[in-house]
Amino acid sequence: MGKTEPLPDTAAPPRNFTLSVEDRLRAYAQGVPGHIRRRRRIEDLEARLVAKLAAAEVPAEMAASAEIADDLVVLNDLIARHNRWYPIEANLPIEVRTGRLIDRGVPWRPLAPIALADLIARAAASR
Repeated sequence: MGKTEPLPDTAAPPRNFTLSVEDRLRAYAQGVPGHIRRRRRIEDLEARLVAKLAAAEVPAEMAASAEIADDLVVLNDLIARHNRWYPIEANLPIEVRTGRLIDRGVPWRPLAPIALADLIARAAASR
């Protein structure tokens, strides 16, 4: 029979995707990182508020309700906490020349607080 040739290395550049047993156990014990859980809560709460306003017959009246106001306070508090802790929790690198935090190759920008007018406009657009 003929001589078999070795398979070519398909990773260019070569990468190490292995995790040690200790790293796997640490990831399992810690669970989902805080910044990911918090971002999911922000997105879910924002979507729920937009859906409530879109379902209302008169969104402006629904927007004036105490329930929406309370949820908006919670949403903006989550956003403020996310902006404060995300760079640390995600271990964002700092560009030495400018001092900017870099998130996935671009300068990081904090999430903007959500205004009630933004939610009403999104609810109107989703109708």
